[in-house]
Amino acid sequence: MFNTLKLIVREHSKGFTLVEFMIAVTVSSALAAGAYNLFIAQRRAYSTQDDLAHMYQAMRSSEQSMVREIRMAGYKLKGVTIWGDVAGADFTDGEKEDVEEAAPGAFTFTADVDGDGVMETVRYTVKNNELVRQIWRWDTAAKSWRSGGGARSMAVNVEDLSMSYLILADDDGIDNDLDDDGDSIADELGEMLLSDRPSKAERRYLRAVKITMTMKAPRPDKLYTHPLHGDHYRRLTLSTTITPRNLGL
Repeated sequence: MFNTLKLIVREHSKGFTLVEFMIAVTVSSALAAGAYNLFIAQRRAYSTQDDLAHMYQAMRSSEQSMVREIRMAGYKLKGVTIWGDVAGADFTDGEKEDVEEAAPGAFTFTADVDGDGVMETVRYTVKNNELVRQIWRWDTAAKSWRSGGGARSMAVNVEDLSMSYLILADDDGIDNDLDDDGDSIADELGEMLLSDRPSKAERRYLRAVKITMTMKAPRPDKLYTHPLHGDHYRRLTLSTTITPRNLGL
């Protein structure tokens, strides 16, 4: 019995054979590769979800800011006389208007947006894939607009900002005697014309702003192909319609 145990110990003390060693290395390599691939997949999924979460947060924050301020468009302060629009701006025509600019990618309006007793001109547009907000403040003493600090970035990686506008087109609006909303009734009460570039005359009857913003992820996802663009970038799109409460009053 004792001799048998000694023989068994001697056999095991010889170590692994080459075949056993190769099997162990192969199994260990497979396990390590599996663990690595799992780690990479989890890291990629986390990065993608993190990018989407930041995009959604930036879009919602920007949307809330635009909704809050654009709703104030046309709000005037009693006793404040404004002599003209902002000099030297893209929308300058010399005349002060409630809606200074209504373009496919830019909207500019006047109001006391922050309730501080000072009239402001506010412009939203996209420059170099950034949603920017620019503001000017009316200087009553100087009778001119003063820069409010230049353009401020609201969100990055903005691929597209599309704006269209609802214009009152009944007898109390532009009164063009057309069926603007396509329901076979011309100039009905409350009829709206949808335009992405209303004329100066039509801007007087602007009643709502429709905004669609698309943001692109900062990094590609190689496991994803966009169905429209054919690239590997994920995108989020948000649409909202804003009704200014003071226009038309």
